[in-house]
Amino acid sequence: MLRYHPAKTTLLSVGLALALVGGPVVQAAQPASAVVKAAASKEEWLIPTGEHWSKATEIERRAYVLGILNLAMIEYQLTGPHPKHRTTVPHLVKALDGMTVPQIVETVDTYYKANPDKQQEPIIKVIWFQMVKPKAGQSKAK
Repeated sequence: MLRYHPAKTTLLSVGLALALVGGPVVQAAQPASAVVKAAASKEEWLIPTGEHWSKATEIERRAYVLGILNLAMIEYQLTGPHPKHRTTVPHLVKALDGMTVPQIVETVDTYYKANPDKQQEPIIKVIWFQMVKPKAGQSKAK
């Protein structure tokens, strides 16, 4: 009989996510100076907004969404569906259940394209208010 091991599931999921997002580990054809220049030209996303989203590559967008999903999955595995302390994770897990990373990315893309005046809104706010809150049935999340 197979036994469920949350730690193995988490490690496998994180490994899969890194493999999907990270690409090849070794890139011998790219000189080290090009890597340093590319890293220096990338802006740090302190509070990522629609402006960051619109300039991001598809891989960066997917990586951002995957990071949120992995964090939620880890917390959900540790606390279960009814955590002792207040958290948004069960709502996030329930609302996004069955959605793929590309579907979430597409939803965020659609929102920012339809609302060019809201490019300063954080990406996580868009995910919460466009995808999670409507399905969670909450009336007081801000």
